[in-house]
Amino acid sequence: MKPKIDNIKMIFIDIDGTLYNSEKQVTEYTKNVLNKVKNKGIYVVLCSGRPNKDVREISKDVDASKYVISSNGAFVYNYVDDIDIFESVMEKENLEKMWTLCENEKKWELIIESKEQVYINELIFRRRPERFIKIDKIDDISNKKIFQMVINIEESGEYNKVKEILEKERKIWTPNYGVGEKCSFFDINNKDIDKGIGIQHLIKNLGIKKEETIGFGDGINDYEMFRECGTGVAMGNAKEELKNTADYITFTNDEDGVAKFIEEYIL
Repeated sequence: MKPKIDNIKMIFIDIDGTLYNSEKQVTEYTKNVLNKVKNKGIYVVLCSGRPNKDVREISKDVDASKYVISSNGAFVYNYVDDIDIFESVMEKENLEKMWTLCENEKKWELIIESKEQVYINELIFRRRPERFIKIDKIDDISNKKIFQMVINIEESGEYNKVKEILEKERKIWTPNYGVGEKCSFFDINNKDIDKGIGIQHLIKNLGIKKEETIGFGDGINDYEMFRECGTGVAMGNAKEELKNTADYITFTNDEDGVAKFIEEYIL
């Protein structure tokens, strides 16, 4: 039986593992489908743990709508009109604490995300170092609003060490974390900030109801996105925990799962 998905006004799409295929690309087929749905007057909004700079560039590349949700919901932005819709700025105390922690360990990379730039303490795991601004001390960016930090470490017993340290923090938390091929990572945000919070603020700003939204995702940080969307669609390659909470499961990211679902059930 085909799912009955009517009156959708806004589509939220995660990037890595969802919109992007394994080659970190968006196929022309998917771009065409997104363009068709946008031409029907439906908003297409990228909702990612990536920094605003990245999400904005990818949104422009696929010709999505002018709104983006970045840093796991900490920043909601209208990049066409340069309007900050929602922001959750990290306290200086927490920035200094994470900076000191990573500097003491020497081989822990700390990424720090603002609206326009991405800063870093050490270029350890970066494949594209030109995308980062290396700083020598946290005071170098004391005048910047920071929305998210990311700790990257080598795959070792240090993973559990970082996890235990962050679990003890009361003002910050990790909405997304995992083990990759080259390093393990921990996204760090203010407590209670997640993709769902960003979605709440955007749909309220635009006067859209929850039941008029649908979200596509694959990771643990997409659970909160599903919480605030009327319909949640997990990718075929999604984490099993996310699939268990989804309303529907589509094809994988290497099979244009987002586009195929939209084309069949929304267009």
